[in-house]
Amino acid sequence: MMRTLRYCILIFIALELLTRLTRISDFPLYEANNKIGYIPQTNQNGKFMWTHDWKFNEYHMGAGTFIPSNAEDILLIGDSIVLGGNPLSESERLGPSLQKKINVAVWPISAGSWGMRNELIYLNSNPDVVKSIDTFIFVWNSGDFGQASSWSCEITHPTHTPISSFSYVFQKYIYSFEKCTGDIKPEFLVPNGDWHDELKTFINSAGMRNKKVIAFLYPNINEEMDARLMKSILDIHINEIHQAGVSNVISIGHDSRWGIKYYRDGIHPSGQGNEVLADIISKAMTQ
Repeated sequence: MMRTLRYCILIFIALELLTRLTRISDFPLYEANNKIGYIPQTNQNGKFMWTHDWKFNEYHMGAGTFIPSNAEDILLIGDSIVLGGNPLSESERLGPSLQKKINVAVWPISAGSWGMRNELIYLNSNPDVVKSIDTFIFVWNSGDFGQASSWSCEITHPTHTPISSFSYVFQKYIYSFEKCTGDIKPEFLVPNGDWHDELKTFINSAGMRNKKVIAFLYPNINEEMDARLMKSILDIHINEIHQAGVSNVISIGHDSRWGIKYYRDGIHPSGQGNEVLADIISKAMTQ
């Protein structure tokens, strides 16, 4: 019995060391509260599995230090479509891909599973950022038109470095002992609101005078494969967005350059997909 226990301990230690050495648990950390739900912590960087680098600056952006340029500055706002995640290195993500296309400073702000209301809360909480930006580019999918996302558990959005890297990776990819879909604690629950009213208030605010705003509607793979589904679930929001004050709304699924081969799963674009998205966005900006 004692020998079996020793073997188990040795195996666990070996797996723990392997997990740490491979940096497979090198994920960004998050702040969590009941104002914005959650957001990547400031001033952090890493390299998932030693190959896929990531970083966040002092304004939670997936970029270097926020130093507005003397030319145009673009804020790219979204959820995991913009974030990219660990399957992609920083250069393969949408923000850097767009910046290479247009040769203008692009500042991405995003978090996985954010909704439009999370994004607007960020913008309203960071007037210095809004003041420094010339063009706002929103990327929304059909799941973003509801209530703000609230923080639920450490597995999806860790707020601290796990004590055991192996245990964290096991729960993230194999089996989680922590429920991530249960009741949200009051200290993390973002109050309900109306995205349409909040978007209209933001667009019409004094700080947004003479600013350019473009909204891109991004389909998941099912919507991309079924035009009727895309129209009834995603494009149905176009008029509402117009009414909120955003005149330039583009539905990516109707662009002939986009297609199902550019998805890496049911919704997220591949690195090549981000190149195509960046091309679609850059062309729209010049028209």
